[in-house]
Amino acid sequence: MKTCFVSIDVEHDFTLPSHSREIKQFQGIKNLDKILDVFKKGGVSATLFITGEVLEKYSDKVKKWAEDYEIASHGFSHKFWNTLNVDERRKELRGYEKLYENVFDGMPNGFRSPSHLIDEQAIELLRYQGYLYDSSVVPHYPFFKKYRGYKKRAPLSPYYPSVDDCRKQGNVNILEIPTTGQIFGIPLAGAWIAKLPIWFYEILFKISCPHFITLSCHSWDILKPSFLEKLEAILILLEKKDYKFLNGIQVFNEYKKV
Repeated sequence: MKTCFVSIDVEHDFTLPSHSREIKQFQGIKNLDKILDVFKKGGVSATLFITGEVLEKYSDKVKKWAEDYEIASHGFSHKFWNTLNVDERRKELRGYEKLYENVFDGMPNGFRSPSHLIDEQAIELLRYQGYLYDSSVVPHYPFFKKYRGYKKRAPLSPYYPSVDDCRKQGNVNILEIPTTGQIFGIPLAGAWIAKLPIWFYEILFKISCPHFITLSCHSWDILKPSFLEKLEAILILLEKKDYKFLNGIQVFNEYKKV
């Protein structure tokens, strides 16, 4: 059986023109149940990486989602971590954790940094704060795609990172669940799913069926035409290829140190 880690980054809408983003909108949040209904129909486990802004503004919705899905951290304000110093990063984490504890009386198990911008200092902060896993590293990407993050390659399956290089295998006691794409680094991600025809992915999976792969999207992907229909078709394709759908803590339990 092959594994597909499924997740949604739940945040304010990024579909607006850049000059309009100062006033944050949350249409994706208001329509997120449409994506979750597709997951329920397919029996899909998933992790919702939710920002503190969303958790604070829509706590009742998030508590309802938590009945069926894992809720993990996407930072408090969706600030890019490559622009923050260590104290600012710590403030982002602790602000989220305090809010999470007020809502759920506990601690989130997982974290994903905004725009997947992660480094060794961030991994150490997460480990110190008690997170079980991170899912920020993008291990490979298409040669024609520019990526704002860290461009070195990384393991394609979950691994424990090195203290000196979070993109290498090591002994840091926090599991890295990389956002692994298909062959050639083409991801099963919201923007790509919305743009590419299903037959393209069918061809890719005839060429290669990786042992571990991720499917991810954003809450605001629901606002894109035909996204929902393509997402359902992708899930059916993965099921036919014998993938089991896991959330973050389920992946952690499969790969945790004995």
